[in-house]
Amino acid sequence: MHHPLDTHRWQLPIVERTTGGGGSLFGGVGLAAGVIALEQATEKPIVWATGQYLGITQQPAALDLELSLPAIGRNVTQGRVVGYLSNSEPRREIITVLGACGSRPPVAQGLWLKPPKVKAPMNCPSLDGHHDDPSLHDHLEIRLARGMFGFSGDGEPSGDGGNSLWVRMPNVQHDRGALAIIADYQPSALGNALGQFMSCTSIDNTIRYANQADSEWVLCENHMDFVGDGFGYGSVNMWNQDGVLLATASQTIIVRMPK
Repeated sequence: MHHPLDTHRWQLPIVERTTGGGGSLFGGVGLAAGVIALEQATEKPIVWATGQYLGITQQPAALDLELSLPAIGRNVTQGRVVGYLSNSEPRREIITVLGACGSRPPVAQGLWLKPPKVKAPMNCPSLDGHHDDPSLHDHLEIRLARGMFGFSGDGEPSGDGGNSLWVRMPNVQHDRGALAIIADYQPSALGNALGQFMSCTSIDNTIRYANQADSEWVLCENHMDFVGDGFGYGSVNMWNQDGVLLATASQTIIVRMPK
């Protein structure tokens, strides 16, 4: 059965609030834009999304987001969002997001993960000032619950490749888009795993959603699984303050020595 192709368009500004280090688009923001676009177009909650980062941008700029829904089902709709740099000739593709939206009857339920035991957010040291230039980081609060924050060297290496962060976005609901942004702090575990301040660039980021639950803070249980040949693979489990699993995410990074 062939499904009709439904196309939608948005624009994502690349400004201080949407950039990470060096004035380029923060990868989690690009993934979040794709997540929100897919949810709005399908009018269904997102289940899974993956972003492939194809190019680096510099502010001020904008991305033209073009969405298509090649598989529209009764319960699940799958789509694609492609972000092109605005006013570029030839067209330059910066990010591609694939995802599935929908809901189905709950025929079974289970959870085989346990949240880490860490101190409450306000009992953990703040990571204010871990960045130099105005960016997205100014609009989040991060507290180090365990290990070392590999982007700055704050804290002490855990010795097992993992760190834990409490993260919140004040005045922003921690919806699925916000969780996609927060998940992109997973590579902070790289420096923790290697025991020194490290830099990296994300190639991809995949997020899978579990429960939608209110929480002032999100606990990110980050872990590095492998580093070698200039690449690294890591994952994160995201919990609310009551120990409810919100999402899991994983990504591939290019490992770099800091300048």
